[in-house]
Amino acid sequence: MNSSERRLIVALPSKGRLHQQSIEFLSACGLDVRRLGGDRDYVSSFDGRDDVWIVYFRPEEIPSRVEQGDAHAGITGEDLYREYAEGQPASFLLMPKLGYGAARLVVAVPQSWIDVSTVNDLDEAAMLFHQRHGKSLRVATKFPRLTRAFFSESGIVEYALVESAGATEGAPTAGVADFIVDLTSTGTTLAENHLKEIAGGTVLQTEACIIASLRRALWHPVATAALEQIVEQIEARIRATAELVLRFSIGSTAALAVGSQLAERYGCTINFLSAAADSATSNGLRFVVILCPKARLHSVVQFLKSADVRGIAVDRAEFIFEGSPQAVDRFKQVLKRSNAIA
Repeated sequence: MNSSERRLIVALPSKGRLHQQSIEFLSACGLDVRRLGGDRDYVSSFDGRDDVWIVYFRPEEIPSRVEQGDAHAGITGEDLYREYAEGQPASFLLMPKLGYGAARLVVAVPQSWIDVSTVNDLDEAAMLFHQRHGKSLRVATKFPRLTRAFFSESGIVEYALVESAGATEGAPTAGVADFIVDLTSTGTTLAENHLKEIAGGTVLQTEACIIASLRRALWHPVATAALEQIVEQIEARIRATAELVLRFSIGSTAALAVGSQLAERYGCTINFLSAAADSATSNGLRFVVILCPKARLHSVVQFLKSADVRGIAVDRAEFIFEGSPQAVDRFKQVLKRSNAIA
């Protein structure tokens, strides 16, 4: 095996919004994508890393490419992973929530269906339609597997699936289908096509994710080490976007009690400096650093003020590293148990 065969191969979306968002996300994680040739070259790398190759595929291709072992890992939408690869023996959802590309896969019906506003209403309408016309309501979607599973769980049995190749939201107007299952982020496109979501009709909440191959033969130590380093950096960046760094001084006698309250009541991570003499100031105060969830900042600051803490400084961190990357630790355990060896 030569050095190029040991590299970690990462599949990225080749075009569209998910492509641009993925490039920007990786750059924010300190992983700048560098094209090896021109803009049309389908091979890239991360700047400063010779142990990683980046290849480009359509987002919907990436689950099967990782499944087949054409790439060690890839970024795609969780909806696409669930549709094309979930349950397969040779792929694994490594990092499910990257924080971008969010959308919902929903059931939407024509606004003129005034008697259909819930999943139960749709079930009744489908049964009544079949009784009256001897045929089933047609549902257009690009996600037949997820749609079938959702309808099965919801007890909906009378429907005919129409796989959509174009703009799904236009299918009812075009007479191709009666209602749809499609992705939406704001609901604007559905409304423009005179469609409405129904209560209980969210099939899946999705965003960008990282998937990895469970084909053990692919994982040379060089590729494994590269994946671990990249995921650690991504985890550190995601952690930093969710937490703030607070610094303050507090009396040594009160430090432990306040720290315990911050951890238990507010979910903060406490980092007291060591108990050595240089950890306390000359006037009996102890310097403390905590990591605070962004959503709890105001509550934490009010609590600290009530504890007579002064000089509270708040910083934004670019990265927060903590131990080994949890996603890779889980992946290694699953890889050991995997039967997908080829």
